[in-house]
Amino acid sequence: MENNNFYANLIENDLNPFILFDNNGKIKDFNQEAEFLFNFVKPKELYELAVSHASINFGFNRQFISLKYGKIQFYAILVGYINDEEIGLRLYKEVCREKEVVKITNIELANIFSLIELSKTTTLLQSDIKIEEIYDISIPQVKLNINEFLLILNDCFTFYKDEKELSLKVYIKTGEYEIIEEKKYQIISLEFKANSPLEIHKSLENKLSKTHINLFFSNNILNLELPMIL
Repeated sequence: MENNNFYANLIENDLNPFILFDNNGKIKDFNQEAEFLFNFVKPKELYELAVSHASINFGFNRQFISLKYGKIQFYAILVGYINDEEIGLRLYKEVCREKEVVKITNIELANIFSLIELSKTTTLLQSDIKIEEIYDISIPQVKLNINEFLLILNDCFTFYKDEKELSLKVYIKTGEYEIIEEKKYQIISLEFKANSPLEIHKSLENKLSKTHINLFFSNNILNLELPMIL
């Protein structure tokens, strides 16, 4: 019994996500890292990942595979089952150097919605795209580098200029914070969603590397996140 408690605690505190599914894809057990992962990917997708990489016979199958869900990248998975009732999935995080610490400079108070309107009008002038805007208007003015933000925002809108419809949701994330120079800030998210899958150009990621703005994308959803500095 003591050994069972030890292994259960070991899995719970593992830095790699672990999920146990039943044969219908319902979650039976998961650890803390898996709970965080659910913010970026639906359990159904992870179940399908496990089933598609399971061994033909009972046992375990480890594969080196490149995966990215939101902020997290993985280099391998382990899938195992010893009966027809349940299947386990473990994802191995990619270890990389932390992003270079960027100091907060050249920031000024601005209305984020005015900047969105300016960027949208400029980049989509010749486009017939229809945009559904879902804004949390309680978001106050924030301090940011206006030029950097507009350049990145322009690139984001440009990705969608040939789409017929686009949804843009602007909101404050719940329970997540950005730590900058030992200070904790809430996060504002701009969520772009269209019908077509998205491919992000490396040049945009290079621009982001020198700012406090983060970008995450999965299929047809792009999230642009920035700290709410007041």
